[in-house]
Amino acid sequence: MNMKKLGVLLILFLLVLIIFIVGCAKEIKEEPKTEVQKEQPVAQPQEGTEVGKINETTEAQETETEETQKSEILEEKPKETQTNWLAFHGSNARTGFSESKAPSKPTVLWKWTVGDFEQIGYDGNFEANWPIIDNGMVFIAPEDIFALDLKTGKKIWSYAGEIRKFFPRGLAAGKGKLFASVNAGDNLDNLPAGFVYALDAGTGEFLWKYQTQKGISHSLPLFAENKLFVGDDSGTIYALDEAHGNLIWKKYLEDAEVVHSSPAYSDGKIFVGTEGSQRSNANPSHLYALDAETGKELWRFKVDYIQGKLNLIHSTPAVLEDVVYVGSENGYFYALDANDGSLIWKNKIASGTGELIGVSAAAALGYGKVFIGTYEGKFFALDQKDGKVMWKYDFGKANADSSSVLADNKVYFGVGEGGDGYFYSFNAENGDIVWKEKLGGSSAALANGILIVPNRLVEDNFKPSTPAIIAFSDGGEESLWHENTWQ
Repeated sequence: MNMKKLGVLLILFLLVLIIFIVGCAKEIKEEPKTEVQKEQPVAQPQEGTEVGKINETTEAQETETEETQKSEILEEKPKETQTNWLAFHGSNARTGFSESKAPSKPTVLWKWTVGDFEQIGYDGNFEANWPIIDNGMVFIAPEDIFALDLKTGKKIWSYAGEIRKFFPRGLAAGKGKLFASVNAGDNLDNLPAGFVYALDAGTGEFLWKYQTQKGISHSLPLFAENKLFVGDDSGTIYALDEAHGNLIWKKYLEDAEVVHSSPAYSDGKIFVGTEGSQRSNANPSHLYALDAETGKELWRFKVDYIQGKLNLIHSTPAVLEDVVYVGSENGYFYALDANDGSLIWKNKIASGTGELIGVSAAAALGYGKVFIGTYEGKFFALDQKDGKVMWKYDFGKANADSSSVLADNKVYFGVGEGGDGYFYSFNAENGDIVWKEKLGGSSAALANGILIVPNRLVEDNFKPSTPAIIAFSDGGEESLWHENTWQ
């Protein structure tokens, strides 16, 4: 009996051992849970919801997300590069070239008419006006200074000056400021001392001003290297601190009776022309290169002296790839080495007979060409390498001296007094007319696909409906004159 009980106990012991061994084996096969996993409760389906439907919903959401992501990838378009036009002729180098798209037809995005200006109390003139564009704002200075929204034309602010006689000329932008050359009179032949003003570009708030020795009749300001550069009618170039308007340096340019040329900047150098023969026709005229930091003369180039002609530089130089391009009133157009002033080539593109009948405009540079107009009613595309004529357009005897805008394989140029009075869009490759509008010899500005053109003929048709400043864009929808006048 004891032996039987012992056998039963042995069998029970063996069964318990087997169960224990099997249980351990199962635990070893299961992956261990982390502490976080142990603490997380198992999600239970809501009452009345089938697990199958939850799985179907999850799968549908994942599919929808994937399709949305694919759609976003397919629909994403490359962003257009934001562009500006920070000074007369576009950039510090005054090349007149922009990376922006350019209007292929003269459809109007917005415009300001004479009546629009009258409604806000402006009763000044619309003569001198070289628009610039910065940070989505258009700045113009017909007589007061205006800031307009680039896309809508809406007025942001205006500034009429804190002196009784306030006549702004040129504008430049940089470091959140708007700089303006200003005169205290409008008779350009007899000006009192001039000024440079700095305003807050966003609000129009006055920041500082600096008085020059004489008036600033023609030279338009330039912002570079945290300095503001401008020339005046004493033959002096000034460099001012942008923050407070303090004078950093000034330099009288030898033999200069006046400085009508606007300075250009490239690679630490300032380039500017002089008019040594404006009054007496006796002194030589030069293109100077100055050190932007100190004003030290680096080199000077003397233009050809032709007896009986105006051998002066009224033109604003343009700089590209270490070459400076500039015209003279004697009819010559020059290409110089920017490093030492040596002559690369010259081409006589105007006769230079009569008064101010040579080359006064700034050249636009790009696509291997130099685009330049003359006072004899011709517009040229010259080869940058040697100055040979690649194509030209003849307007007849006309003041064709506006400074052209070059972008998107188009070049825009306005014809002034004595000509047909059209503002043209040409094919830059061959000179074919893309479109034209009757706006006179305007120097335009371009940024973000929007071309800003002042109407230089507004005084000839002065009535409320006459457009004074126009924004052309391929995104525009209306015609300028409410009829199809373009080609």
